[in-house]
Amino acid sequence: MNTEKRPVELYLIHTEFLDEETVFQRKLQHVSQKRRERVLDYKIREDQKRSLAAGLLLEHILNEHGYSGEMIALEENGKLYLSGVDDFFFSLSHSGEYAACVVSDVPVGVDIQKKRETKASIAKRFFQWEEADRIAKAPERSRDDLFFRYWTGKESYLKLTGQGLGGRLDSFFVDLDEMVIVDRYNQNQEIYLKEYKCLEDYYISVACYSKEFSMFVKKIYYRI
Repeated sequence: MNTEKRPVELYLIHTEFLDEETVFQRKLQHVSQKRRERVLDYKIREDQKRSLAAGLLLEHILNEHGYSGEMIALEENGKLYLSGVDDFFFSLSHSGEYAACVVSDVPVGVDIQKKRETKASIAKRFFQWEEADRIAKAPERSRDDLFFRYWTGKESYLKLTGQGLGGRLDSFFVDLDEMVIVDRYNQNQEIYLKEYKCLEDYYISVACYSKEFSMFVKKIYYRI
């Protein structure tokens, strides 16, 4: 039996290869029926491209590890998982012109966000007061950076636990100094956080019960 731990691995894909309509339609046939339906549920083409790129990226990763997209199932809370597999977990996210996927042998969550202008009132409304206060007291030039570090950290944890959009961002604390998540309702678990700063103007955070994060990012390129 192989007991070697799999490091937390991050994959990225750019959506540019889906710009041409013929390519988009052809690649749409390379994902599962459920993914196709999810893609086409979006009304805006850019959203469709991001969703399709995420699906193609996941298919690539699953094939790379000896699995199939047909094994993907949906939990009641909407979290995707591999049916019949208890040592392979993944999470998807997309923003701007990128889709991201992270995999591990324990539950994991990823969030990617493209930088944009934010409002301090958002942090005051949704974050814990310590987090919002730290953002408010930061130099103006670094407030947006701090906001997105907290935001992606929180979203990655909600994806790890399966709470998704239904989870409360103020129900736990993101410790950016120790790079851990502090959740008083989940005290028996050590929750680690890692930021990947490999894309300009993008923020990527990964939350996992393992601290064995890979230092390298795998960027996937499709030939048209």
